[in-house]
Amino acid sequence: MKRRLFALCLLMSIMISGCGNAAESDLSNEDGSGSDPSGIPGGGKWVDSDVVFTVRSEDNIRFQDDFAAAANKDYIASAVLDPAYEEASIFLDANKLMYERYMEIASDEAMSGDNAERYKALVKLYSDWDERNKLGVKPLEKYISDIQSISSISELTQYQGNTTRNPFGLGLLNPEAVSTQLQFPDKSTLKLQAPKLSLGSNSSYVEYTSNTLAAKEKNDDVIFYFLGRLDFSEKEIKAILKGNYRIETFIARNSNIENFGVGEMFTQAQNTREGLKTLQGDYPLLQILDSRGYLKCDSFYVDYSYLQSLHKIYTEKNLEDIKSFLIVQTIDSVKYLLDRESYEKMVKLYMNGADNYEGISDSQNSVLFRNDIKICGFLPLLDTLYLEKYYTDDEKIDKINEFTNALIKAYAQILDEEDWMSEETRTAAKGKLQNMALHLVKPDNIADYSAADIKSYEEGGNLVEAAAEGRRMIETHMAVKSADSNWDRYKWDIYDASRTTTEVNCVYYCNENGIYIMAGYLAMCDAAFGEDASLEQFAGIVGTTIGHEITHGFDSNGTKFDLYGRQFDDDKIPIDWMTPQDRSKMDEKASKLAGYFSLARPIPGQQKVNGNAVKDEAIADMGGVKSVLYAVREIPDFDYDEFFRAFARQYAEQTTEENELDTMKSDMHPLPFHRVNIVLQQFDEFIETYDIKPGDGMYLSPEKRVNVW
Repeated sequence: MKRRLFALCLLMSIMISGCGNAAESDLSNEDGSGSDPSGIPGGGKWVDSDVVFTVRSEDNIRFQDDFAAAANKDYIASAVLDPAYEEASIFLDANKLMYERYMEIASDEAMSGDNAERYKALVKLYSDWDERNKLGVKPLEKYISDIQSISSISELTQYQGNTTRNPFGLGLLNPEAVSTQLQFPDKSTLKLQAPKLSLGSNSSYVEYTSNTLAAKEKNDDVIFYFLGRLDFSEKEIKAILKGNYRIETFIARNSNIENFGVGEMFTQAQNTREGLKTLQGDYPLLQILDSRGYLKCDSFYVDYSYLQSLHKIYTEKNLEDIKSFLIVQTIDSVKYLLDRESYEKMVKLYMNGADNYEGISDSQNSVLFRNDIKICGFLPLLDTLYLEKYYTDDEKIDKINEFTNALIKAYAQILDEEDWMSEETRTAAKGKLQNMALHLVKPDNIADYSAADIKSYEEGGNLVEAAAEGRRMIETHMAVKSADSNWDRYKWDIYDASRTTTEVNCVYYCNENGIYIMAGYLAMCDAAFGEDASLEQFAGIVGTTIGHEITHGFDSNGTKFDLYGRQFDDDKIPIDWMTPQDRSKMDEKASKLAGYFSLARPIPGQQKVNGNAVKDEAIADMGGVKSVLYAVREIPDFDYDEFFRAFARQYAEQTTEENELDTMKSDMHPLPFHRVNIVLQQFDEFIETYDIKPGDGMYLSPEKRVNVW
């Protein structure tokens, strides 16, 4: 579902909006009078119940008029906003619950073995601020001094290929991941990536804007801070920054992979070892990769034009500039792994909301911990131990499997009943559904960190050195994986940090035609209702989310990928398994949905919703609910009221109006109260459960409904 994730270097998206109401307001419209003739969602009877002070305990809110506000009124009344994020939500509650569990693993004496010992040692290093403060930023010095000692291009090549000296994989072109080939979904490839740039996008180095200057000011502040604490002079720091920006400008102006056409992606970016050898020229890419363990890899996806340009800058003349670039990259790799002073400074600089709050909030702690464990390269270890502790029997997994299979069956029925589709399109859609890869909670392997040498502070260790061990473990696995030319999209690799099961999230990947249901997302249900949630509550949160991810295979974007996850056929022609007539009908239905959302203005006097931006997530939301409603038809005495309330509860949230406006500009998801109200008013089961009549705020006549599936 790609829920809002709190990335440390990006804006935190918060899906909220609303308007205030008088202290003694009555939101009920109990006379059942006709809806607002403007045709806006809710007919003027909805408030944005996600914004603080919009709903008050004394307000009389009818389920028939504003379900999101009525169903979540008790949560709203007791919500306490996190001071940093200025938000309270089930999503944050689930993240905090996960953090508590991470700490329980570290303190559980019953958990033993190499993996448990390594994790407990890591958490001790991470949590001991006294020792971290004693060391200050000293652990950084070793790596910077090593870079400074490089005296020639040949030694620079050796440095880049040495995982002991360069554990964080720094360089001018680096292994990013082993993934599927675009043209051949059963074949693997090693993706090589130009390094992340200090100022963000490549365009920042071409056209200087206020955002560019702000990013440069922030980066300069960070580099001056760390190098200043290591006793570099102002002159030395300015020289390092100048050299860094020279290299970054070269990278930005020569890397172009995001603009490749289909032909380039298939025939020039995708390369064999021999092809890479031809492209690299005098830049020793293969020497570096082989030294890092990729000797048996024979498939690479690379920005070929950027690789061809590297020999121009990889010269003795530019050695000092490249070293400066590597110093900046090193600081960026470990800036969260040092003492408390530097940690809080980085959080304040890079984490949205932190500049309004002194210290680190509980919610930030839960998000930061996973981020820091990821930086250290130990997320696969955390995932393994989490599953070992909290999924010791198969009951939970069996429940997920059973429900998912029921949803797949229900979805097939939904496709059978769509009267706007031709048989040709229906057959293709059902083929895609039946070939969808279902990754449910548990990856197919477990992580083994027994070879990681984590030293305690007493043994001379520190968190940076532990991170070096973790990152080497990750890269060793990636190198081994790259030697296998085959790709199985039905396999879930626990070492893939982009698909970590402890994340509070679920995902559909178009290029795999596969869904990932994370163990972390099941904590949403636990946070809302406890571990003994009813079937209806499970269906309302987890079930609808599984259905949501399945539906992404059939939204406006997902329908452009086939049952294997291919977007283009062997002749480089875009794949469309819909007939032209059916594609036109689906586009028309999606446009109607987008148009309905675009009528909404959550905050009076502010912008309307951008329906085109949120339509695919809205399609998935509606498909998720519909598939569950189909799946539970045969369950005796299914409590629809409890189900709909649970669906609403996963989107319970309180935040500020300012956050809402930011969300409307940047988030591809509908606002939380819209995800409840607009989605549910599409279904007869909802209308009948609450005896909703024309004139009620939640009523939407069948001919005006906008669900695509």
